[in-house]
Amino acid sequence: MSRERRLEGRVALITGATSGIGRAMALRFAREGARIMCADRRREPDPRIGDDAGAPTHEAIRAEGLDASFVACDVTDGASVAKAIRAAADTYGRLDIVAANAGIAFETYPIADEPFEDYQATIRVNQDGVWWTCREAVREMIRQGQGGRIIATASIAGLAGCPWGVAYGASKGAVVQIVRTLAAQVAKHGITVNAICPGSVRTAMSRETMTNPERNAFTRALHPMGRLGEPEDIAGAAFFLASDDAAWITGVALPVDGGYTCV
Repeated sequence: MSRERRLEGRVALITGATSGIGRAMALRFAREGARIMCADRRREPDPRIGDDAGAPTHEAIRAEGLDASFVACDVTDGASVAKAIRAAADTYGRLDIVAANAGIAFETYPIADEPFEDYQATIRVNQDGVWWTCREAVREMIRQGQGGRIIATASIAGLAGCPWGVAYGASKGAVVQIVRTLAAQVAKHGITVNAICPGSVRTAMSRETMTNPERNAFTRALHPMGRLGEPEDIAGAAFFLASDDAAWITGVALPVDGGYTCV
């Protein structure tokens, strides 16, 4: 008997879909039956981590006989985000799930040394980009009148003090509050809004940690389960929040962190 595909007939747009967590989300959602609009600034995956090497995400999905497209999207530009949302709805006739996943992280500095330019860039992508994505997603979902799911990628740095820089923590804390407030606003429209708060995940963004034995050991020790997360760990949580099992869950900031926030 074939496995049930639990997102069959639904359409998902994922920002930052080219690499890392976004790529894993796109692949998982597609394998669960969703049609995927991959939205990113570039088509090609980040080559710094071997698991992300190879075909662009939408082509990798198509190679499995599933349905995906690509749209160029800069989440710091509201017009670009609106165009991506419109492309998803126009291409597939509807939009059910939006994952506001795109994010950046610079080298970590004490605040006394942190360049203001890095702070500004971090806020523009991680905070403003989620705001733009959520706003345009809500507009489209309300227009359709059939509800929807919005999932934002925050971080444990948005829930607890973490040794990864003030700018990053501030941006991810803002994402958590955007989700909580927006969830209350749009619940009457049948739209759920939740955040996933990953711990340290093995992606191109964390390459410096993974390739530095001392930093790797330190970071692993912060997580009681004793390992870094994999993008698929986060994609699994995102799938749950996108599924019917999470129909009555909204405004939640869900840690997916190997136990980081429990100690």
